[in-house]
Amino acid sequence: MNRPWLFPGTIALLVLVPTLGRAQDVNDLQAKVAQQLETLRQELIDVRRDLHRHPEVSGEEERTAGIVADRLQKLGITVRTGVGGHGVVGVLEGSQPGPVVAFRADMDAVTSDATDPVEFRSLKPGVRHICGHDIHVTIGLALAEGFAAVRDQLRGSILFIFQPAEERATGARAMLADGVFRDVKPAAIFAYHTAPFNVGQLATASETLMAWRDRVRVTLSGTGDLAAAADEVRNRIRDVGTVSQERAAEAAPYDAILVQVGRPRRGSGGTVVVATISTANLGARQLVEAQLAQLDFEDVSLRISYEEKWVAGVTNDPELVLQAQESVASVVGPDGVTLLSNVNPAFSEDFGSFQQEVPGVMLFLGVSNPAEGWVGMPHTPDYVADEESIFVGARAMSAVLLDFLNGH
Repeated sequence: MNRPWLFPGTIALLVLVPTLGRAQDVNDLQAKVAQQLETLRQELIDVRRDLHRHPEVSGEEERTAGIVADRLQKLGITVRTGVGGHGVVGVLEGSQPGPVVAFRADMDAVTSDATDPVEFRSLKPGVRHICGHDIHVTIGLALAEGFAAVRDQLRGSILFIFQPAEERATGARAMLADGVFRDVKPAAIFAYHTAPFNVGQLATASETLMAWRDRVRVTLSGTGDLAAAADEVRNRIRDVGTVSQERAAEAAPYDAILVQVGRPRRGSGGTVVVATISTANLGARQLVEAQLAQLDFEDVSLRISYEEKWVAGVTNDPELVLQAQESVASVVGPDGVTLLSNVNPAFSEDFGSFQQEVPGVMLFLGVSNPAEGWVGMPHTPDYVADEESIFVGARAMSAVLLDFLNGH
């Protein structure tokens, strides 16, 4: 099978299908959820295409949030809106006591002037869903529909989090600051990100799935040559990098470091140099600080600020990964789940901000279809997602959530 995101060091998982150890009532619930998804197949496709036609960038997700809130409320789900911007939170309570588990879907689109290659193309010039968030939202709504249909048999509760401003990497922190877990705090949180695996193929990692981004800010002041000093600061920070910009989207080992240094600019306190460090290397900060500590300029002083995990990335909980692998394999088969052992430094996510509060797992969801010529590589101009991924993703995630609710 063609696997465009299987990197060197990737491990194919051979796991047992968990339905053998499941209680029959859980299998029955899974079947009922899947049946509801099929009943609503065309409606869900229509929802996705509507979202695709009307993309909204970070901080402007008002229409998308309105659609989400309206559909959740019609299902009898308790809804809060305006959480951390245009964020929407819904709580579906089962009829039986039990734990709370969360599913997060991000809602925003990105700027792109490239021609949309699908018939239901974006109607908003310069904005497109080329990161798959319309797929994520539709899966979240599909899960809400499926679980609402079995709530009278459901143990525990499901918290649906529809997040704004992921592309700006501020939405998760904004929702947390605005009390996303104020009324109910889940025991675990799960999410997807579309990926260029073939549809029907999912992947994850036992710990780091997506690199985090640190931010270093160096302020230079004094009567010396600030311009020359700033250039040397930039060079020293660059020296920490092990991955070039040209290869940043390729698979790299966990200790890889991608450095992006901005141009010096004048600030109220002097000349400022800002850099981002994309990595899964816990020693990156020490390497940067060691480089800067070697600098000694005449009549120039340095003030260094280092913010670790400025963008949180994705760091999965290993125990939850094992559980999720088995649940997903019950839907797509043991060969449909892959464990990755490297990262793409160019890509990051703010889902990790939620994971800093609640253990969680993100999975990559394959959306490519080689037979149709569709490749779902995020942030590329020809991005196309096979809509069958909505149903693969919803069935697989419903198994993950059901197994969690009934196993804790």
